[in-house]
Amino acid sequence: MAEELRIPKIGMSATEMTLNEWMFGDGERVEVGDIIYTVETDKTTVEIEAQVAGTIRPTGVEGEVYPVGALVGTIE
Repeated sequence: MAEELRIPKIGMSATEMTLNEWMFGDGERVEVGDIIYTVETDKTTVEIEAQVAGTIRPTGVEGEVYPVGALVGTIE
């Protein structure tokens, strides 16, 4: 089963975040603890780590704004 990659809830008031950058391309192997993408609010930039190892399948677009909880990719 694929691990879903979602826009995280950061802070109390953030309802949306910008997907800044993917660190891996589609089909690349990631390991637990790898920084896989970054997101940004108006106050901070956050690095998101892989929670599982596998093949990354990003679907979110860099520079786009997404609501908290939006699906932006998977790790298979």
